[in-house]
Amino acid sequence: MRLLVVLGIICSLLSWGGVFQPAQASEASPMVKAVLDRAMEIQTRPDLAGENHRPERRRLIRQLILESFVFAEMSRDALKDNWDRIAPGQRSEFQRLFSELFQDSYTRMVLNFLQQETIDYKGETAESSGMLVKTVILRANEHIPVDYHVVQKGGRWLIRDVEIDGVSIVENYRSTFGQVIRTSSVDNLLKKMRLQSQVLRD
Repeated sequence: MRLLVVLGIICSLLSWGGVFQPAQASEASPMVKAVLDRAMEIQTRPDLAGENHRPERRRLIRQLILESFVFAEMSRDALKDNWDRIAPGQRSEFQRLFSELFQDSYTRMVLNFLQQETIDYKGETAESSGMLVKTVILRANEHIPVDYHVVQKGGRWLIRDVEIDGVSIVENYRSTFGQVIRTSSVDNLLKKMRLQSQVLRD
């Protein structure tokens, strides 16, 4: 059952053909907790219950995601070496499309999978570029590890990647994008992203 849940989360996101000082690090977990608490609050508000209010829940969650993730860095990570090989105009469009695609995909994942969850916060680990905040979603018959890679930008902690049961969302995007570029072109990748963004909006 746990495998099905994890696969469902990943598919919902990919459904298209220097160490800081302890005082700084201590703020990383509270930031992640605040984001998750806010998402669950939106999902469980009585005045937003039911399918009729799903568009409003979607709007609020999407705004929360927009404010909580660092999309410029995620865009570069999602292309890796290909980032330096594409034209500036393509980079700009890719970053915009990736931001829209991720926001829409992650919003859908939250709407479909995250309700009033019990989340165990397992602490932090320092990374070269920030902190890794470890959590586990506790359900009756399954425990799902969800880890958040966070970095400081402009004095704030922001999320740059999420690992669900050890599977990195950004790395999965990178694998998918890289395959499209290898077998066709960057222009074809951008075309596919435009189409998928439209599908997720409809």
